[in-house]
Amino acid sequence: MRHSRIFRSSFEHMVCLFVGVAACTVSSCTDDTFDKYGQQGASGMLAFDVVAPGSWTNGSAAANPASKDISIRKITQSGGDAPLYLVTEIAEAAVDTAAHRVMTRGTTITGETIEKYSFGLSAICYTGDWPGEDEENKWTTNFAHNIEVNYAQNAWNLKEPLHWTGSGRIKFFAYSPYSAASGSSDNANSDTIIHSKPDATGVPTLTYTVPEDVTKQKDLLYAVADCGGDGTGDIQKGAVHLQFKHALTAVTIQTGKNMLAGKVTGITISGVHGKATCQIGTGNWIPDGDDPNSSFSIDYDEDVELGWNGDDLMTNPDIVLNKDEEGYTFMMIPQALTDKAILTISFTDSITEMNRTLTAKLEDFTRDKTWAAGKRYTYSVNSTGIVIKPFIEMTINKTLYPNGGYKGGDFINLNEENLYTAMSDAEKLAYLPVSGFLNDVSITAYTHVVQAGAADETKEQYRKLDFEIQWSFNGTDWMSEKGQKDSHDNPMGWCPISTPKTIADNTDWKSPVSGSILLPAQDQFAYMQDFLYGERPSIEGRTLPGTVTPAGKGTETAPFNLVTDNSVKFKESANCYIVNDHGYYTFPTYYGNTYNVTSTSSYKYQGARDEIPAAVDTLVLKDFVDYNNDEIGQGSISGVTDAVLLWQDSPDLVTDVKYSNGNVCFHVPKETINQGNAVIAVRNNEKILWSWHIWVTHRKWDENSWIQLSSMNEYQKPFIIAPCNLGYCEPHGGEAERNIFMRFVADPKLVGGNGVILNEQLTINGAPRKSSEPKEEAVITFTQPKIAASVAGDNTYYQWGRKDAMLPGIHNDDTYKNGLADTHKLRLELDMVNKIFYSTDNFRFTSGETARSIGESIQFPYEFFMHQRPLGDKIADDIYKRRHWHDGSNVSYRLKTIMNYWNTELIQSGNAAYLSYDKQDDPDYKKAPNDKYVVKTIYDPSPAGFKIPPIKAFADLFDNVKLEKIDKTTKGTPNATVVSQPFVGWTVNIGETTFYFPATGVRDMGIEDKKIDYGTFPGFSSITYIATSGFHKNDATATNSSCLIFAIDKRTGNFQNCTVPIDGTNNAYGFTVRPIRDGQKGN
Repeated sequence: MRHSRIFRSSFEHMVCLFVGVAACTVSSCTDDTFDKYGQQGASGMLAFDVVAPGSWTNGSAAANPASKDISIRKITQSGGDAPLYLVTEIAEAAVDTAAHRVMTRGTTITGETIEKYSFGLSAICYTGDWPGEDEENKWTTNFAHNIEVNYAQNAWNLKEPLHWTGSGRIKFFAYSPYSAASGSSDNANSDTIIHSKPDATGVPTLTYTVPEDVTKQKDLLYAVADCGGDGTGDIQKGAVHLQFKHALTAVTIQTGKNMLAGKVTGITISGVHGKATCQIGTGNWIPDGDDPNSSFSIDYDEDVELGWNGDDLMTNPDIVLNKDEEGYTFMMIPQALTDKAILTISFTDSITEMNRTLTAKLEDFTRDKTWAAGKRYTYSVNSTGIVIKPFIEMTINKTLYPNGGYKGGDFINLNEENLYTAMSDAEKLAYLPVSGFLNDVSITAYTHVVQAGAADETKEQYRKLDFEIQWSFNGTDWMSEKGQKDSHDNPMGWCPISTPKTIADNTDWKSPVSGSILLPAQDQFAYMQDFLYGERPSIEGRTLPGTVTPAGKGTETAPFNLVTDNSVKFKESANCYIVNDHGYYTFPTYYGNTYNVTSTSSYKYQGARDEIPAAVDTLVLKDFVDYNNDEIGQGSISGVTDAVLLWQDSPDLVTDVKYSNGNVCFHVPKETINQGNAVIAVRNNEKILWSWHIWVTHRKWDENSWIQLSSMNEYQKPFIIAPCNLGYCEPHGGEAERNIFMRFVADPKLVGGNGVILNEQLTINGAPRKSSEPKEEAVITFTQPKIAASVAGDNTYYQWGRKDAMLPGIHNDDTYKNGLADTHKLRLELDMVNKIFYSTDNFRFTSGETARSIGESIQFPYEFFMHQRPLGDKIADDIYKRRHWHDGSNVSYRLKTIMNYWNTELIQSGNAAYLSYDKQDDPDYKKAPNDKYVVKTIYDPSPAGFKIPPIKAFADLFDNVKLEKIDKTTKGTPNATVVSQPFVGWTVNIGETTFYFPATGVRDMGIEDKKIDYGTFPGFSSITYIATSGFHKNDATATNSSCLIFAIDKRTGNFQNCTVPIDGTNNAYGFTVRPIRDGQKGN
C-alpha cells in the first residue's frame, strides 16, 4: 500500500532543502516515489501554460488613459530663442493577453508569442507556509535550478524533465530570455543576465547589466507560480500557469504635437544605474553601488528627419525617435532617479538650422521621480507648452455566449464527435447578440489639457468629451445614433445609466460611466418582438393584444412580485413564472406550489400509507426530497447565498439576476424583451438548491384565453386546458450572419480631422478593431450570428417527473437534410437541432448520464439525462437506463421507479391498451386512474394556477373520432389536419373550437451511434408527444414501465395524423407539456 505525508520535522525540512534537481523523479515532499501517470490531480510530468505580456505600446494609443500621467516642463537648450518643452507620458504596458497558451505535451498554437525565446525555470519545493516578508527564507532552488525551457514542435520543452511530487508545495520562478550564467559560472562577469547560485537561499535572483549598446538591451520578463505538489494551485488545464510580466522600464522619445521640423542626430540617457539585482517576481531592484554613473546613447546611422507637416512649420506629431523595430528602445533598470539622470537630445531645427543640445533632468519630468517596472515612459519634445488630448476608453463585458461559447451545426451530423465546436477567442471578441444590444458597457470620455508654467490649479485640466456612436453594415455608409430609435421605440446608440451622456459627475470626468449600447437587431429578432406589441398574428391565425407597456412592470427598487402581485386567485409559488412585459421582477425562494399554503400535499403523500396497494408501494414517493435527497419539511428554501442565470434561449432576455432577502430578483430589459425561456437557480456554496423557469411570452394564460373542455375529472368538473404549450415561441424565418461596424465621433475642434476618433485616441476592451494603425480611424468590427429558422415554433421539453425546463428544438429545411440515406433507421428521427441558447461555459445546457437521483436532477437542471442505446437492445440494464432517467435505489428513499412525481396521490397505474376499441361505450382511457384529480406537486413544471393533466383531459380531442386498427401500409382517415408547406403541426376541430398542436418533436433518448458526451439533441419533427401525470405498468424493474402521453404522429403507422387516445412511452424522452387549470374541485 502506498503511503505519503507532508514532512514536518526539522530533519525532513533539511531533506527538502538538499534534494535539489533530483526531485525530478523522487518527491522531496513525500517519502516515496510518485506515480507519474494519474495517481494525483495532474499527470506526472509537468506542463507549462505560458501567457505572454502585452506588447509595449505608445502611451496614448493603447494604454488605459485613466492610468497615464502627463507632465510638461520647459527644457534647457544651448542656443536659439524659441522655447522648447518636454512632455512626459507614463503608460502601463498593454494588458497581458492570453491569446497563446501552450503546454509541454504538444498543444498546437498559432501566431507569434514568446516562443522565439527560451526561458529559465527555477523552483523551490517547500512545506508549510511560504516565509513572510519579515521571516528568514532558508529554502534553496531544490526542485529545479535555472533549467532552460524552449519552444519546439509546437510545445514548451524542458531540458530536464520534471514531475509532480504528489504533496507539499512547489513555487516556480521563471524569466526570459534564458541565460546559463550564474553566480558561480565562468561567464558570470561577462553575461548581462546572471542567475543566483544553486545553494543561494530564498527567492532566486537575477543580476542584470544593461548593455551600453541600446540595440542589445533585452526586454526582461519574469513569472511566478505557486502550486501544490499534486498539481493544484496556479494551474490551467493541467499545466503550471506562467503569466510573464515586464521586469524593466521602457523609455521612448518622440515628437510632440507642436515640434519644430528639423532632424535629430543623437539621444543619450546618462546618470542612471546600469546594473542591479532583483528577486524574481518582486519587481524590486537593488542597484549595484550608490553612484548612478552609467550612460547609454543612440548613434544613428542616418539622422532622423522631421519633415514639415504641410504648410505648417511643425513636424508631424508622435514620430518616435528611438523606434522599437530598429532596436532603439531604452530598456532601463527600474530605479529612483537622481539629479544626475539626464536626457540629452541633439537637434537641428529647419528654421534656423542651428544645432541644439536639448537637455532635461529626468527626475523633474517623471512622476514620483521613479522609473517603475513594467511601464513605458514616453518623453515628447514640443515647442509649445499646451497639449490637448482626447481619450475614450470603452469596456464591453460579455459573460454569456451562444451555446456557452460554442457553435452548433445546421443539422445533426453523425460524423462529428460533438454537436458543437468551440468559438475561437476572436469570434468571442467580435460577438454581438442578434438583438444588437450590449447590456454591460462602461465608457470613459474626456479631454486632457496640460499647460506648462501655469499655476498648479490650472496646469492640468480634464474636460468632458461629448460623442456620438455611428454604425455601418459595410464600413462605408454610416448612420448616426442621433434621434434614431429601433422599431419598438428604443433609443439607438449609447444609453448611460441615470446620468447625462458621457458625464460621470461634475468633478471627475475620468470616471467610467456604465450603460448599454443598442445597435441594429437582426430582422428576425425584431419580428419575434412584434408579437409582444400585438403586431403579428400567432400560429393559430389570431393577433393577440400587445403585452408590452411603455413603463413596464416594477422598478429596480420596487420590483413586481410574481407571486403576490399576480392575478392567480390563490397567491402561490410555482416552478415557472410567466412574464409578458419588460421590467423588474422578483419572487420568493419557495419550492414550487408551497407558498401561502399550510398543507403539505405538494410534497407529502396525504393518504394512508399502509393502504397503498402492494403492487405499487415501491413506486410511490411518500416524502418528496430536495437537492440533497433529504425530505422536504417546509416550503421556503433555506441556506440560499446567491442566485444565478443558468441559460436562456433569447439573448439578454433576463439580466441582473440576484438574491436579496429571501427573494430572487431579475430584470427583463425593454430593448431585448422577446419570446423566450430562461432558467434561474439559487445556490449555496455554488451548489444548486432549486431552479425556476421564466417564460417571456405574448400569451396570457387567463380566463380570456384558456379553453374549457366537455370531459370531466373525477369530481365532475370540466377540464380547462391552457391555450398553448408551455414555453412556446412562435415560428420564424432564418437570417444569415452579418457584420456591424461601429465608431465614435466627437467635435473636430477637440479631436482633429473630421471628428472620427482615431485608434491612438481610443482604448477598447472586449471588442476587435478593424485596424490597429494609430493614425487610422478607430472602427470596431462586430459579428452577429445567424438565426436558424423554426418553422413550427418551439417549446421547452420536460423529462417525465422533472420540474426542469429543457432546451427547445427546432426544425427547418436545413435540419431535414441530415445526410442520412433514405433507408437509414435514424433519418426521420434526427431531423431537428437544438435551439440556440446563451450561457456561461459553466452552465451550458448539455447531456448527462442517466440513473440519477431526484437530488441530482435538482442540482443539475441544465443537464438532460440520457444513456447510449445498447446494440441490438440486448442488455436489460442498459435498456432500462436508456428509457428511464431516474434511479434512486441507492439514496434514502430507495425507489428505482416513481409514479407520483406529478400527482402526489397517484397510486394506480393507467391503462395504455389503446388498440382495444371494442369498448367504445366505456373506453379504458376514461376510467380511473386516467381521470384522477391531480394534486399538484413541487416537481410540477406548470405556472401558478395550472398543473400537469391526467390523460382523460384530452378525451374531447378523440372522443368523436372513428378509430380502428388498420394496416400500416393503408392510409387511414385522419382527424388531425396537417398544417403543411412547410409542415408545422396539426389543427383539431372540436365543434366550433379549433385546437392547434405544433409539431415540436421531443428531446431524444440515446442512440447507438453516439456516446453521451456527443450531446443532447431533439428529434422526430413529425410528432407531438404531450406528457400527462399518468403512469403505466406496476413493475419497478420493468424496462417498459412508462408514462402516459397524448400523441399525434405524421409518420406512417397505425393512426397516421390521428390523435391517439392514450399511449405509453419511455420517461427519458423530453416531452411537450400542455397544462390544465388547477383547482377544479368541489364548489
